[in-house]
Amino acid sequence: MINKYANLLNQLKAGSMDEVDNEDINSRVLIIDGLNTFIRSYAASPVMNTDGVHVGGISGTLLSIGHAIKFINPTRVVVVFDGKNGSQKRRQMYSEYKSNRKVKIRLNRSEEIENQDNQLQQLLRLTEYLAVLPITVLTLDATEADDVIAYIASDYLKSRNSQAFIMSSDKDFLQLVDDSIHIWSPTKKKLYYTQDVVDQYQIYPHNFALYRAITGDASDNIKGVPGIGDKTLLKKLPIISGSECIAVSDILNSAADQKGKVYESVLNSKELLELNYSLMQLRESNMSMQNKMKIIDTLQRPMEKTAKLKFYTMINEDKMINAIKGVNVWLSEITQKLDKFVG
Repeated sequence: MINKYANLLNQLKAGSMDEVDNEDINSRVLIIDGLNTFIRSYAASPVMNTDGVHVGGISGTLLSIGHAIKFINPTRVVVVFDGKNGSQKRRQMYSEYKSNRKVKIRLNRSEEIENQDNQLQQLLRLTEYLAVLPITVLTLDATEADDVIAYIASDYLKSRNSQAFIMSSDKDFLQLVDDSIHIWSPTKKKLYYTQDVVDQYQIYPHNFALYRAITGDASDNIKGVPGIGDKTLLKKLPIISGSECIAVSDILNSAADQKGKVYESVLNSKELLELNYSLMQLRESNMSMQNKMKIIDTLQRPMEKTAKLKFYTMINEDKMINAIKGVNVWLSEITQKLDKFVG
């Protein structure tokens, strides 16, 4: 009961509209997993424009971002997209990485091709909408959004004593949660602090990547240790649920002291565990110094205030006037505070 009310207090704190006098642009930063948000919106939103063309990817993403802005009340918003060949590094380590990724919104072959074209068109158009908002957009070739987001939250913002709020339905980001990094899940409408992760998974954030390395990640086509699911892992290897930060070697040592098929499976999966952990961990950046400097340079560039006329013009061009109800009020609500920190 205490944890329940503590969580509610945290949620209210995060959504508070009270402004602090000494806030700057990096005080409270909302970092959005762009492609994750777009694909989720595109697949889930059936919204059409007045010509009957599907525009749910654009309107759904804008509305989802707007909801997060109104709830979290950030001083800055950064949207990060996967770069061209973003998964290249991890696919060099594991060729099947993300090979199962598809947007399930098709009925037949001709419709699949049409939807693929529509999806790309909406994604490109979405970036044009974001460009006229007080939002920083980041994309690095041969780099996944996960790595860029992790670097911004764990290095760039942490060194500035900032609060980071990562918006994504990807559970991998839960490994980053600490006193200054929090995760907003748009699907669960839930804000994750450290205790929220522990309550839901019985795993501390600093051991979450290891937990995922053992159990696997079907969404990224990463197979876990054979015969070990969540319940089995917690029961047979309780070391994983402790508050101390542990490594693959600690799991192997713990398994070596026990007898049974589960422990044999763990010991026989040493290489798999090490590979999975390398694929999944986000705390230790594998980006080049050149890419880190590109991120820093982008975040330090001056931004423009909301180009309202251009935004309304685009809404009319795309015949999306009914896709965002009360668009004038909506736009003012989500950009009012952000505009104070730019220009």
